[in-house]
Amino acid sequence: MQPATPPWILQARIELGNRIRDARMAADLTQEKLAELAGVDRTTLQNTEAGKTDPKFSQLLRLARALRLPVRDLMP
Repeated sequence: MQPATPPWILQARIELGNRIRDARMAADLTQEKLAELAGVDRTTLQNTEAGKTDPKFSQLLRLARALRLPVRDLMP
């Protein structure tokens, strides 16, 4: 059985998702288009933006590159 996820990690997921969503909207991209540009599944992007899942580091790198931002700008 896995231990419960600490609240600070849950909050960081939400903030990361918000930053990705805000950057996507500033770039005038739909979730579908950003997912396509980044080479990630749209459902994965949707869950990441909603703060439901932790993205893999490689996915985070792909999203940042597609958004033309350094990864640090997405990090909480």
